[in-house]
Amino acid sequence: MELFERYSRIVAVTAIALAATSAHAVVSTDTWIPCGSSEGVNSKGLFSAVVTYSYSSGSTASVSIVLNNTTLLANGGYITGLALNEAAGTTGISFVSCSNANFLAMSAVSAPPFGTFTAGGALGANWIGGGSPTGGIAAGSSATFNFSITGSSAVLAALTAEFAFGPNADGNAMAVRFRGGAGDDWSDKVLGCGTPAPGAVALLGVVGLLSSRRRR
Repeated sequence: MELFERYSRIVAVTAIALAATSAHAVVSTDTWIPCGSSEGVNSKGLFSAVVTYSYSSGSTASVSIVLNNTTLLANGGYITGLALNEAAGTTGISFVSCSNANFLAMSAVSAPPFGTFTAGGALGANWIGGGSPTGGIAAGSSATFNFSITGSSAVLAALTAEFAFGPNADGNAMAVRFRGGAGDDWSDKVLGCGTPAPGAVALLGVVGLLSSRRRR
């Protein structure tokens, strides 16, 4: 019992330390990955999004997203749009710029079947598309998107890259649009989800281990 109580105190202190670090962090990074597709098992669009969240003070934070088109080269396909929804507690998110100048700002992005997103960027500011997709992000290439997030200092100080975006009315936080696939000119809409921070995973592992020992 004493051993369990000692480990419980360690876990509690670790949790408090992690929370304090997160609350005062100036910069955090997380990788968002595919977690759903409008094409189901026939989905071909693949991506990774390296999200960097930065906050220092005031009512505005910044987010940069390095969006990598990791679709198989044989399948081709271009990323032609990125849509995001604001995190709970924040007051807004807006497109600032993209390293690919063909991507223009959007707001209230209608992205069926995944609902409406607060902001994004797409070729010609057109999520659905039209015209050539070749100005987008080709398979094996990437582009950097920049957004600003507004809210109270308390809310912004507590956000991290894993939770920089939150669910819309349909429960979705990020969507990536693909067009112009090789062969049959396939298209796809792919959802993105953040991956748990390493510290949180480690803490969950410790808690699980202690719970197992206590049951024994």
